[in-house]
Amino acid sequence: MSPFGKFLFCLTLLAAWRLSSTLFTEAPPAPGVDPAFRNASCLALAREAGVRAEGGTGSNFVISPLSIHAAFAKVAAGARGDTLNELLRFLGSASLNELHRAAATELVGRLNGIAQTSFASGVWVDRMLALKPEFTAIAASRYNATVESVDFVSGAEQARQRVNAFVADATNKQILQVLPPGSVNSGTAVVLANALYFKGAWTQPFDVSTAPFHIPGGTTVRVPSMTTSESQQIAVYPGFRALKLPYKNDAVSTPEFIKTHTPTKKVPVGQFMVPKFKFTSEFEVSSAMRKLGVTRAFQGGDFSSMMTGGEGISITGVYHKATIEVDEVGTVAAAATAVLYFGSAAPGAPRDLVDFVADRPFLFAMVEEGIDAVLFLGHLANPLAH
Repeated sequence: MSPFGKFLFCLTLLAAWRLSSTLFTEAPPAPGVDPAFRNASCLALAREAGVRAEGGTGSNFVISPLSIHAAFAKVAAGARGDTLNELLRFLGSASLNELHRAAATELVGRLNGIAQTSFASGVWVDRMLALKPEFTAIAASRYNATVESVDFVSGAEQARQRVNAFVADATNKQILQVLPPGSVNSGTAVVLANALYFKGAWTQPFDVSTAPFHIPGGTTVRVPSMTTSESQQIAVYPGFRALKLPYKNDAVSTPEFIKTHTPTKKVPVGQFMVPKFKFTSEFEVSSAMRKLGVTRAFQGGDFSSMMTGGEGISITGVYHKATIEVDEVGTVAAAATAVLYFGSAAPGAPRDLVDFVADRPFLFAMVEEGIDAVLFLGHLANPLAH
């Protein structure tokens, strides 16, 4: 039976948080663990993105675990042997059948039924090659993928632009270029790509005022911020506070840590401040995946379930791009992942006022609570940096 009654999307913020938290250091699950959604390996990728941001300029970052998961589930559908086994281990599934039946896969298929939310998927194959019917059927039925024949040999740049146009259209122009110049060439055999778009309004809009925010390095800046005197879902823990902001009409937890610490009851608020923010992140995923044990797909893997002669084909690049905007009205977020192959609750009793002042870097996650699926996960270091 489907785990979905209705969609329950929310944005969870963890204030006074660090990238080296328990969330990012949890080990990937073994196959058979958490049948609802296998997200831990994608969260390990988030740790890689976060460490790069923190170790570099301390900049913001956001990724979409759901988009990455869906991309590699489709990659796994075309793999065999040790290549498939490594991918299944990364995705946390014991078999392809289990992977294709996972609730996350069903969520991908049903996102298009929600107003202002969509998921699009495509496969672009060189015109001299032919995908196997079994792979095409799985890609279409489980991942809503369309298939298009293109000429990579003499029209690589045109093919790149077609993929980027597909993503731009699917994300309402939020992501214009997931594939950078030069990423597609005459040796490209196949491109798999997906695009996720979300737009949701808060159940209660916020007021806006200017407030201080402490960015890394000791600098304090004044930023436009959301404020309210209405009760909010806040929980207080040693060293940090958690805030849950639900979207209207239950329109859109997570690793166990966020699920455990996401507030469930409203409390009266004292001081309340959450900065408005908008930024975009890009992340080349392949090097991080090698660190997580996925190697054969990048060095002569077996993709013979995808096409005849698929033995020896390698993934040459995995491009991920995500963007998010949070303001007093709601959230707009989008993400895209492209994989390139080279050929050969109710108010409680009255209590003390609780503050939630997100005036320093914090973690945020957009989640679907029905199956604990992470759509977007990121870290805000500077609300003024786009």
